[in-house]
Amino acid sequence: TEALTHLRKKQKPQIEAIDALFLAVDECIDKYELHSTDSTYARVCGLTLLKAKNLAVGSYSLILDGLAQEAGALLRPFIEYTELLIYFRQNPTAVEAALSGTLPKAGLRARAVGSMYKSFREHLNEHASHSAYSSYSLAHLQEPGTLRFKKLQRMAPEVLERNSRDFAIQLGLLLQAAILSLEHIPEAQREQLAKNADEIQKQVMSAFNF
Repeated sequence: TEALTHLRKKQKPQIEAIDALFLAVDECIDKYELHSTDSTYARVCGLTLLKAKNLAVGSYSLILDGLAQEAGALLRPFIEYTELLIYFRQNPTAVEAALSGTLPKAGLRARAVGSMYKSFREHLNEHASHSAYSSYSLAHLQEPGTLRFKKLQRMAPEVLERNSRDFAIQLGLLLQAAILSLEHIPEAQREQLAKNADEIQKQVMSAFNF
């Protein structure tokens, strides 16, 4: 509540930009669902996008609660689902492998699509997605300069805004992958979705001073 109140009062364009990204992702989910009964590709991609969106909701909620480091644990699978959309777009028949549980491992899929997430994934693996005792993993759990445990995370405006910015970038990349993957559904009218996404990108860039 404290984080949302701050954003609504001090950084309203930022929270509006993130809301716009979520709404655009929902619109893409609707497009996939519309064709899910007669297209395995649409059904698998739609469910992939929905799973990624749910992880994004969880991550955003943790960021608002001051638990951004823990939010990173959800970003790791979120990235995998974003990459899966790219993989399915480049290899449409792979949706059958997804349903049969015979997809290549995540690392192989990432290499196959030339993923840009390699270093970011390694960072999350080391500090957020698995048990770790690095300073990055534990700094927020102790009071600065002491060994006292910090049992409640306080809302720090500059940290909240920085984490919201980074989150908006990831959500924007998911939206891009979702729209591009609609290319194998001719009736999806993705051109209008793409135009709307371009406007949202401008909104994000303005809100976060890119």
